[in-house]
Amino acid sequence: MWAGLGSGLRPYDPLADASQPVGALVFGPNISRRLGRVLGINILPPGRVMCTYRCAYCPLAHAVELVDPRTARASASWPTPEQVAGALAQVLEELAPSYALDALVLIGNGEPTLHPRLPEVVEALRKAGEAHAPGAELVVFTNSSLLAEKRVLEALALADQVVAKLDAVDEGLRQAINRPHPSLARLPRVLEALLALRRALSELGGRLVVSITLLELPSGLTNAKEKHLRQLGAFLSLLSPEQVHLEMPLLPPGSPAQASPRHEVARAALRLAEGLGDERVFVLAGTSLPVPARLLRKAGISPPPSEGRRRPPEAALLLLEGPGGRTRLRILEVLAARRMNCHQVAKATGISWWTAQKHLQRLLEAGLVRTVPLGRRTYYAITPAGLTALEAIRADEGRGQPPTRLL
Repeated sequence: MWAGLGSGLRPYDPLADASQPVGALVFGPNISRRLGRVLGINILPPGRVMCTYRCAYCPLAHAVELVDPRTARASASWPTPEQVAGALAQVLEELAPSYALDALVLIGNGEPTLHPRLPEVVEALRKAGEAHAPGAELVVFTNSSLLAEKRVLEALALADQVVAKLDAVDEGLRQAINRPHPSLARLPRVLEALLALRRALSELGGRLVVSITLLELPSGLTNAKEKHLRQLGAFLSLLSPEQVHLEMPLLPPGSPAQASPRHEVARAALRLAEGLGDERVFVLAGTSLPVPARLLRKAGISPPPSEGRRRPPEAALLLLEGPGGRTRLRILEVLAARRMNCHQVAKATGISWWTAQKHLQRLLEAGLVRTVPLGRRTYYAITPAGLTALEAIRADEGRGQPPTRLL
């Protein structure tokens, strides 16, 4: 029954899982801590492990081909949507008497959003799932690096759930931890794309889970420091995903990286829960099921000691103490809700176009906002540094978290 599909492609491997290179289109069933009983779907080219990242903690890092998306899509032999959906339908028919699956999961030998016909693949898998496993959700795991591509965004919006990787909101940390291909979009564009994905999923009834792996590199760099957690928390409050998962990696043999200790991961979860709520932040450690921040707090664990939410001196001067500081603070507040052009900023804050332009230029120079060209117009968006500064000012004034509305 399980005949090959050509080019070394096998339709099914019941014994494989995502901790090793998979030689088939469909594999499992496996038990997932997040999702329950799942069937894995590998849509990467047969015999190849391809990704846009080579993460320091990845169990397949030794085998990963770090690829330019355009080159990989043009040069590799990819399974067709018909092959993928046909293999899935065949496996589901065989499994139906024995297993009630909770999810069908796009995960496998690298980054699934590399597939050149991703929208067609996702649509074909949805139809196969609805026909043969109507109770199973379609879930996509992604490292988030290609979300800025329209075709990727449209495809993932069709999923019931997307588990999106976000280990860092600082470009230096991202480069050190995720080690992306040089051709990829810079971090601000990735963050903007995550916001767009959140909106698209919400419109179609899908859910977004953000996955964060906490670790320390040999250089001493870590994404679990208080300063980075504040920046991460500010962005996650704006993104407002259904859940955030903080993970301890199962590092491959010989890895120079170290997983953050369990107590540090738990305290980091409590820090992020301050902006998201105790029921939306979870710790995934070892083989344990996801543990909500609420249980960590009840167990007597406390968040890391605050560093006083110190603002950079330039931000304090620019937003509070200098001439026009309060106007610039108000501009940051409106940009935390959505991107705007200069005319919209002026109207929202009750100032003239020329005054808005002058203050936006100051905020640009300080790195608190950035420009987003759209057609002939230039829009302005708040940066992670801007969100951090705004969060700190609000905390000092007792005004709570930045806005979480997505527009």
